[in-house]
Amino acid sequence: MLADERRAVASFKKTALMVFGLAMQTFGTKLTDEQEVLMHLADITIDVFSAESAVLRARRPHPRAKRAARGARTRMRARVFVNDAAMRIDASARQALAATVDGDTLRTMLAALRRLLKVDADQHRSRRDGGSPTRRLSEADIRSRSQWAGWAGQAG
Repeated sequence: MLADERRAVASFKKTALMVFGLAMQTFGTKLTDEQEVLMHLADITIDVFSAESAVLRARRPHPRAKRAARGARTRMRARVFVNDAAMRIDASARQALAATVDGDTLRTMLAALRRLLKVDADQHRSRRDGGSPTRRLSEADIRSRSQWAGWAGQAG
């Protein structure tokens, strides 16, 4: 369950270590003065933590029927979040690398980044099975809210 997302989170962690390590190697103790790099490192760290938390939460069992449907939506939310986090981590890592090194070293590090963050680009494209995960998730949320609104209206 969520094997692709768990692999993605593992690659996010490797990406964070790569960028942190290069920043430490380049700046040493002066890293505290490099606010732009620190900002990107913080953004990467937040997304790694959030993506891992989303995956762990989605892996929790949901035993009852209503909770099973909720669990499916939670897994879908985790998939969408991990995919979006991959895009943000990629952007932040590129910016941090560009602020840290240049020339051949930058090209080498960007190639390593591309290998680490291979994201399934088809995940958000429309499919025959009802559209992108984001769209299916939105539609499921709208259905659950309208069911709740109907129930609440009957009670009054």
